[in-house]
Formats: sequence, C-alpha cells, structure tokens
Amino acid sequence: MLANGAFAQTTMSEALKSMPDSLMAYLTHNNRLDCIDFCEANMKAEVRNAFDGKSELVQLTSNYALFRLNDASTLELCLLDADNSQVICMIQTYGTDMRESVISFFTTSWQQLPTRQFLSEAYDGYGAQYDPDQMVLTLESNNYLSRPAMEEQIEEKKVQIKLKWSRREFK
Repeated sequence: MLANGAFAQTTMSEALKSMPDSLMAYLTHNNRLDCIDFCEANMKAEVRNAFDGKSELVQLTSNYALFRLNDASTLELCLLDADNSQVICMIQTYGTDMRESVISFFTTSWQQLPTRQFLSEAYDGYGAQYDPDQMVLTLESNNYLSRPAMEEQIEEKKVQIKLKWSRREFK
C-alpha cells in the first residue's frame, strides 16, 4: 500500500508476465511475452502453442486480455479493482455451439481465491463472457441436458444473467 492509502496498480501485461505456466498450459512464458510484444507493436499476436497449434492474444488492454487458445477454447483475464487491492478473474470457456465456462479468481501474485467470495452462486453449466468496458459478466445457460427428445417437445429457452462488478463481487 502506498502512503496516501492507495495501492500499487498492476497492469494486465504485468500480470501475464508473472502468471504461472500451470494456469495456462497452452502457452509458455515466452509465448505470453511474444503475444504481449506483438500486441504492443500493433501486430497480430499469434504464436505456436505447446500443443503445436496456433493460439492468439485477441485483445489486450491495461485491465483485460482475451486469448483464443484453439478453435474451441478461450481464456479471458480481467483485472478488477477491489476495495484495497486488485483481483484477477479468469474465465476459461470450452466448446463451440454449447459453451461452458470455469470462473476462477486470483490475487495479482496468482494466489487462488475462493470463487464464492466474488460470485454468490455456482454457475456450473453456464457459458461466461466479460465486457471490460461495462465491467459486466454475462452468463448464459446451456440447454444440453434438457434438449427435447422429440420434435413435438418444446426446447427450453436459454437463461442469460448479467452481473456487474461492485468492487467486492459480481452481483
């Protein structure tokens, strides 16, 4: 904490540089550094990943990063201002037609935090996407367990939930 009560701000680039390789198996530390360099040079930030495919850093701002790891997997990192610190929200999304996400939270030194501290409910079976401009987490239900077995049955509508960051939690 700084003398005036403020805290030292971390940028997304700094967070990516210090991120443990175990949290993003697709990209090595050097891959992430290359992606950051390419983005900062306004170049396409595509690299050959650890699985011999291509991954791309699609968007990088001071508080947000979006990676397309492969055709069916994305990773979003959101740097959120909390009351006296910053929190990193990681959204790992899998699938193409039916997307499912895993949402995790970390300190800026990459210590995992309890998800329930920032999301009051478990959203298993939901696809998630973060809007860095509005600071809104959009969750959309998947209907793959309740799909109609016959044409005469009515398919359930997807449920969409929007949660805004409040400096303490998404609500």
